[in-house]
Amino acid sequence: MSNEPKDVLSYLNDGEIKIPFFTKVTLADKQDDGYWIEAVDINGNGKLDIVTSGLAVGKVVWYENPSWEKREIADFPLPVAIEVGDVTGNGTQDLVISHNYGNCMFWCRPEDGKISWLENPGTYEDDEHWKSHFITDLMAAHRLQVGHFTKTDKLQLMALPVVGCKPYGEGVHDPVAMTLFDIPENPTSLDKWDGEIINNANFRVIHGVVKNKFGGYSGPDNQSVLLASEEGINWFYFDTENGEWKIVPIGEGDQTGQAGQFKGSGNVAYGRIGDDPYAYIATIDPFHGNLVTVYTRKPGTNLTDHPWKRTILDTFGDFDSETQGPGHHIITGDFDGDGDDEFLVALKGPLPHQGVYYYKAIDVENGLFERWRVSSASAARIVIGDFNGDGRLDFATTGYYTPGYYLCDNSQVNVFHNAFADLK
Repeated sequence: MSNEPKDVLSYLNDGEIKIPFFTKVTLADKQDDGYWIEAVDINGNGKLDIVTSGLAVGKVVWYENPSWEKREIADFPLPVAIEVGDVTGNGTQDLVISHNYGNCMFWCRPEDGKISWLENPGTYEDDEHWKSHFITDLMAAHRLQVGHFTKTDKLQLMALPVVGCKPYGEGVHDPVAMTLFDIPENPTSLDKWDGEIINNANFRVIHGVVKNKFGGYSGPDNQSVLLASEEGINWFYFDTENGEWKIVPIGEGDQTGQAGQFKGSGNVAYGRIGDDPYAYIATIDPFHGNLVTVYTRKPGTNLTDHPWKRTILDTFGDFDSETQGPGHHIITGDFDGDGDDEFLVALKGPLPHQGVYYYKAIDVENGLFERWRVSSASAARIVIGDFNGDGRLDFATTGYYTPGYYLCDNSQVNVFHNAFADLK
């Protein structure tokens, strides 16, 4: 191969980078709902299934892989987030759900916000609803994470409201009450779980959270989280040596004021390049934003080293005061099988800013990425996994259909099979 410098276009077309191509399988069409999607092996057969829900109708639906048979497993008023975890400890995956959200983030009342969990029945011969167990009331509960945050030997639930605890819109830009629960030993017999507020001073309008052991360089033993909020991107973790929660700022996100009352970041994901599992952090800025950005740093440095360089990759339209921006979710994964992570961005719409965009790193240190649109269907959220068992990473989406806020032209549930990476 020649060592002569090449422009980006010729670099992409000489075979060094595979052009992404996915084949679509539609599981649901013209839905009257659409917001959340999860990938989880419900019945333990080694195949990733799809679970979806939405705020309009409130049904929680399981699509069983490989037939993609649709089964309704629960019905909640205004469900928002679904998180996966073995709550019972019996080896099957249960579902934790935030629900009874209220009209919107601008008009949450004290009674708006509850969390429950659905007990995996373990047998799937009928279409009966799963047994629902109440966890707690938490005003404006919006995002959930199951993991080991302060204890390596005990599974925990982190619950994140989207706005502060003042009712009727007075607390939209107040700090949220981040709450942590130890999953109890006897979860099926309790009327309510006990939790503790772990932070109610530092984060506002939390819309994105992703967990892992981000201290892989020198940090904590337990899992920590990257938060996307009004303050931008922050690494939030429990310091086991000192017994306290720590905050490491990564970047401030969009603080230009172009989005009116919203600023900071709305969603976050991290990507591996080579041996570095956190080579870049990709974001959508701000809340329900229109900007796709990446944070990069000098190779060999860790999460605490500054400065992180923020690069705006794309601006998808203007930020509208009513519908806000089209960006809603972002996720990373190695789709082409070269050992480096690409990332996908979910755009709710309307067209032309709608669908899923695929971003490939060309020069990560300098924030150079190439992109392709790989779907034009409205996407509220994205999940990834090998859905057909061929060894290649696929993705799935659900459309954004929330009355009173945004209704896409056709809310679909789609699985996109990877048709371009080498088969394993």
